[in-house]
Parts: sequence; C-alpha cells; structure tokens
Amino acid sequence: MSAHRIIQRYAKSLIDLASEQKVLDEVINDVNLILDSFNDRDLYLMVKSPIVKPTSKRNVFSALYEKRVNKITFAFIDILVRKGREQMLPEILKGAIEQYMEVKGITAMTLITTVQPDDELISRVKSAIESIPSINQVEIKSKVDPDLIGGMVLDFGDKRIDASVRHELNLLRKKFATASISA
Repeated sequence: MSAHRIIQRYAKSLIDLASEQKVLDEVINDVNLILDSFNDRDLYLMVKSPIVKPTSKRNVFSALYEKRVNKITFAFIDILVRKGREQMLPEILKGAIEQYMEVKGITAMTLITTVQPDDELISRVKSAIESIPSINQVEIKSKVDPDLIGGMVLDFGDKRIDASVRHELNLLRKKFATASISA
C-alpha cells in the first residue's frame, strides 16, 4: 500500500473516531499542538529515526502528551508507534487537519500581498469569500511578497485569483509582444 493511502486512512480514522466520540474540536486542537511541537528539530528527528527504539519513542510521547491531550489523541499516537508508523506521524496529523477542514466545510486560503495585510482587509476578503454559497467557512493565512508590486493574490486549493500589479504588467507585456509580432 502506498504511503499516501496509509496516511489518508489513519487520518480519516482519527477524524471519524473523534467525530463519533463528539470530541472532534478537542482532538484537532491536540493535533495542532503536536504538529507545532515538531518545529523542535530534535523531536522531529527522533520521530523520524529508525534507530530510536519504539519503546523510547513511546516514553517520550507519554511524557510530552499523555496528560496534555485527549485520551483518543494519545491512544492514536500510541497505536501508530506500536504499529511502526510513527515516522509518518507528522504527515498523518496534517492529513487529519485536511480531513477536519473537509468535514467542517472550511476552505483554507492564502492571501498574498506586498505588505502585511491589516485585520480590516482580511475581514473584507473573508466576508467576500464566505458570501459564495458553496463555501461555509474560510480560514485565511497571510503571506508577504513584495515582488507583486501592488494588489493581492488569493490561493485556495488548486485555484488562484491574481489581482496583482505584477500579473497585470505581465498580461500587458504579452499583449504588446503578440501585437508587435503580428504587425
């Protein structure tokens, strides 16, 4: 079985179980906490290492999370370690977040601007997107790209809305290039 399918199955199992037990939001908070802890390079390398024994990994996870997370979340991590799947844990947790967002109807978007956007701009973009009937809720992350020159770009899923000055200038360049070739 491919790694992608394994990741998706475990992620779906966690989300389904959390939904069934009516602790989905709590489990997702746990997932985010654990993913954030993987920013610690030593922890990340320990999880990914085939040299570190599973019992050592279980002890580390127990010390870090057993008292801090929901029992379902901790049992899930424990199962992954016992099954030898702990190396996939970061990817499985990211998959669980994707599954959660799908279940809740949340659309993740990235707003790219030339400077850090203020709360008012983010709020206006969010309101405009949430007015689309097929979208329930929007989660917007912002990113700065000074090369845009001005305007903004909105990325979501495999779609992009490019209202940047750079994009408009590129369109004009192409238009002039084709006009000069045909003239």
